[in-house]
Amino acid sequence: MRLLLLPLLLCGLLGLTAACAEDASEVQRLIEERGAAVLDVRTPDEYAAGHVEGAVNIDLAADDFRDRVAQLPRGRYYVVYCESGERSTQAIEVMRGLGFGSVVNGGGYDSLVDLGIPTE
Repeated sequence: MRLLLLPLLLCGLLGLTAACAEDASEVQRLIEERGAAVLDVRTPDEYAAGHVEGAVNIDLAADDFRDRVAQLPRGRYYVVYCESGERSTQAIEVMRGLGFGSVVNGGGYDSLVDLGIPTE
């Protein structure tokens, strides 16, 4: 709980509805300690150009986005990212509407790279 409070407060100040990752160590901690799945909501071309290690690509703009996300397990932590953080915010709103509770906005891919998150 403590892990997510500061990002929630920060995102609230920024007017976002989803929790934002505070830094790379928080994203890494969620992945390593909480077993968070990483969800890349960019296009397949963006994903192919480089993505966070182990990320699953489900394009927010795809017609079947909601259906594909609905198939994911609800009991996991998720870190969701895109190019700038806007699509991931939209994706998280969809996920919350589907009953996902432990979802963190990882922001933009380049920011995650700059913070040292491993990529493929």
